[in-house]
Amino acid sequence: MKLQKLAYYCKVWTLVAGEDMVAAAFVKWDYGPVNIELFKRYQHYGTDAIPCDKDSAHGIPAQQKALLEFILDNYVNFTAFALSNMTHKEDPWIMTAQNEVLSEDLIVEYYSKIPFAKNFSNASYADGPFYLLKSDNWHAFTLDMSQDEAASFESYPSYEEYLKLNKKAEEESIDFFHQVFN
Repeated sequence: MKLQKLAYYCKVWTLVAGEDMVAAAFVKWDYGPVNIELFKRYQHYGTDAIPCDKDSAHGIPAQQKALLEFILDNYVNFTAFALSNMTHKEDPWIMTAQNEVLSEDLIVEYYSKIPFAKNFSNASYADGPFYLLKSDNWHAFTLDMSQDEAASFESYPSYEEYLKLNKKAEEESIDFFHQVFN
C-alpha cells in the first residue's frame, strides 16, 4: 500500500511541476489511489518488504531523479495508513467514483493550490523558500499555536535550511531522551 501511495504522490507532484514522469493511471480503491499494473506486479509480496534494485534509477536524468527524490523524501516517513488517510482527505480521491481513474486535470487543479506546490514553481525545488506538507502531523503540531505562530513554521528560507533545522531538532530530541532516561 505504501508503494502505491508513494507512486501516486510522485505522479501528483511531477504533474504539478509540469514534468509528468509517472506514465501511470491511478484508480480509486478503498485504501486510496492504486495503479493496477503496479499492484499486480508487487502484490505477491503482501506486507513483506519489496527488495530494492539499486540500478532501477539508472538512466533517469539527474534533474528528474532529484525531483523524484525530493518528493519521496517528503513522503517516505509516513506510514502506509497515514498516506492512505492523506489521499482520503484530498479532492481527487473524494471526487472520483469507486474503481474509476483519478483525472489528471483534477489532480493538477487540486494540488496546485496546496502550499507545497509552491516548491515546484522555480526551475528547481531547491531554489527559493521551502513549503511544508500539511499532514495530520502538521495539524497536531500547530494545534495550540496562534495563526501567526503556525504561519511562521509553514515555510523555510530553503529546503537545505529546513533539512538542517530538522536534523538539529532530531539530535536535540535524542539528547533529551538520553538525559531523561539514563
